[in-house]
Parts: sequence; C-alpha cells; structure tokens
Amino acid sequence: MTQNTLDTSPNTMLPIKKPGEGYAWFVVVVLSFATIVSYIDRQVINLLVEPIKASLSISDTEISLLQGFSFAIFYAVLALPIARLADTGKRTRLINFGIITWTLATFSCGLAIGFWTLFLARVFVGAGEATLTPSSYSIIGDYFRKDRLPLAISVFVSASFIGSGVALLAGAYVISLVESFGVVNLPILGELESWQLIFMLVSLPSILLLLLMRLVKEPTRINVAGKTAAETTFKQVFVYIGENRRVYIAIFVGFTLMASAQFGIGAWTPSFFIRTFAWTPTEIGTALGLLTTFCSTSGVLFGGWFSGFLTRAGVGGSNFLVSIGAALACIPFAIAFPLQSEAAYSLAFLGPVLFFGAMPFGAGTSTLPQIAPNRMRAQVVAIYLLFANLFGFTVGPTIIALMTDIVYQDPMLIRYSLATVLPIMLLCGAGVVASGVRHYKALLDEQALVADGK
Repeated sequence: MTQNTLDTSPNTMLPIKKPGEGYAWFVVVVLSFATIVSYIDRQVINLLVEPIKASLSISDTEISLLQGFSFAIFYAVLALPIARLADTGKRTRLINFGIITWTLATFSCGLAIGFWTLFLARVFVGAGEATLTPSSYSIIGDYFRKDRLPLAISVFVSASFIGSGVALLAGAYVISLVESFGVVNLPILGELESWQLIFMLVSLPSILLLLLMRLVKEPTRINVAGKTAAETTFKQVFVYIGENRRVYIAIFVGFTLMASAQFGIGAWTPSFFIRTFAWTPTEIGTALGLLTTFCSTSGVLFGGWFSGFLTRAGVGGSNFLVSIGAALACIPFAIAFPLQSEAAYSLAFLGPVLFFGAMPFGAGTSTLPQIAPNRMRAQVVAIYLLFANLFGFTVGPTIIALMTDIVYQDPMLIRYSLATVLPIMLLCGAGVVASGVRHYKALLDEQALVADGK
C-alpha cells in the first residue's frame, strides 16, 4: 500500500486554530439532530407498509423498492458531485439546501396517488439527504483531534439509530392520532388517506432544524496538505482508493453487507410482527422504537468507545476487529428472533441483534475520516455511502422481499426470509472486513510515520 498521491509533509500543513471542544460537541448535536429528522422522513414508510399496499395495490417487492431503491438511486447518483461540493465549498450551506429538498419531498409523499408518484417523491427524499452525511463527516473531522474523532463520529452515527427509533415512536404516535380519521378532506389538497397525512405531518420538524443550522459555523479545514480540494480531481480520489484498495474493499463491501442486514431488519421487522403476531402498527412502532433507540444507540456508542479503548491500549486495527466480532456475535440472535412462537421472546432476541448489529457503525465508519485525506475526505465518504445506500438499502430489503414472494410464496412466512438472509449477510460482511485487517494496520502505521516526519 502506498499514498504516493498525497503530499503530507509537515511543512505543507496549513496553520489552524481549533475551536473550543464545547462548541465542537454542539455542532455534533445539531448534525445529529439533522440525522434524526432525516431518518424520521426516510423510515416512517416502514410502519405504513400494510396501508400503502392496500391503498395502492402493490406487492412486497414493490414496497421494498419504495423503502430502499427509490431512496438510494438518486442518493447514489448525487453522492460524488455533492461530496465534491462538500470538499470544495461551504458545507453548512449544502446541508441547508438538502434539508429543504428532503422536507418538500417527504410532504409530497403524502400527495402520491400511485406507485410511481410515491417512488418519485422518495427519489427526491434521497436526493436531499445525500447532502447530509458526507458534509457532516467532513465538518466533524475538522472540529476534533484524531484521538477524539471515533467517539465524535460514534455519537453522530448513533443519531441514525436514534432516528430509526424516533421514526417508529413518532410514527406510532401519529398513527394513533390519525388512524381513526379514515379519509380526511383538506382544503386545496382534497381527500387524503391516513398514511398520506402521516407523511405530511412528519415533515414539519425540519423547520426547527433549519433554525438550528443557522448556529453552525463552517469550520476551518485542517490537515489540508499539498493540493487543495478544488485541485483534487475525481481521478486522483480513485487512484488513492486504488492504491489502498485492500482496505477500501473491506470498508465498501464488508461494511455494506453488514449494513444490508440492518436495513433489512428495519424494513421488514414491523411487518413481521404485524403479520405473525397480529400486532397493530402503533404497538410495534412503540415497542420497536424503544428497543431500537436503546439497543442500537448503546451498540454504536459502545462500538466507538471500545474501539478507541483498544487503540489506546496499543491494539492495531481495532475498528475492524470490533466490527468483525460484533457481526459474528449478532448471527445466532439474527437466526433466533424471527423463529420464536411468542412476540415477547422475539423481542428479547431482537435486542442483541440491534446492539451487536449497530457496533460496526460506530467502530467501522470512524475509519473513513481517520484515514482519508482532508482534501478528498467527503468524496471518499460519499463513495462508501454510494455502496452502503445503493446496495445496502436495496439489497437488504429487496432480497428479503424476493425470498418471501418467490421462494416461500407466502407473506405470512416472512420469518423464514429473515432467518435465512440476515445471517448470510452478516457472515459474508465479517469475512470481507477480516480480509482487510492486515492492510488496514499497515496503512495506519504508514500514516503515523508520515505524521512524525519519518
């Protein structure tokens, strides 16, 4: 492995003035809130599967496309151009534009009258949310020292799991308020079913988010060596990734497979409980929301903390090692939770699935801002997100749906689809990440030598 494309001599580093750590954590909190809001808009559809299917007369496979592919396709197409803007322009302004876009798109989901109109609205939800994560990773990377970065990134990443939980809780609460309305007739908008009204209501918290984003200052870019981001071409980004391909294959492919399992769980667990145990959307939204908020959030935070602890103890490649161990620990619980005969037992096994499944998001994803050069950091993150979202959001939910529609041919047998697909994804993900451990350690050692001027 080499970093010949990078000029990291200490003499080329730009002088910087670090902001206070208190304000840096405030920025993390605001960006985390933005992530929570985005996940509410993104994932509330998972609670609305059954009413949408009934209203629009569509299959599980078509629902999976609305959950994943429709969101991910534009997210992936725009990932690199947006990351380019994040590496060269004002990142806070880019995030604000994205917030406005995904908010209007979420509201428009409530105006959908068929599969394709809802698909199109979901496309623009993905387009708006594509601005958030690359820009946020880049901003956080400029506010924290490297030894504090894994924890800061873990806190930020935990917001996605809090957002998933809040999406379920908020969705359950809103459903309980509007499900008795049936069809409502609103001025200008006309007749709306309850699921359409829910999309409109969950778009409103973005107004508060836009006000908070006005308090976030664009940070000074740090560790900017040699060429500026504006002078760095896409070709140079891909050359850098190619020179370190063993590490980035492990990150892009391995962590995407792990993410696919989590996206599949998020997409189909509500329907599993509704179909198998006759729970209502309000009941599963409340239970799963609390479980996700507690177990997933604690998992991602523990993953980041434990990885940092091992690093300080002198364990090389701890980010990868923690992620591999977590994925393997998750497998027996992922098999067990959908096969239980009682809902309470199923929830008991689901808790460890969410905890261990979230750990790689804290430990593993902090690798990117840790090893990627500043001038291409957002672009490298965007390439990872292209894999994680285009394939993770699409592959996880869609393979489970196809397994249900084609292999088991019965919506009531979704439990077997979950028990079949999830462990395979986790095992394959752990194997791919394991293949990159030695190369990841070597890259870290090489960077340490460069930083020391040796």
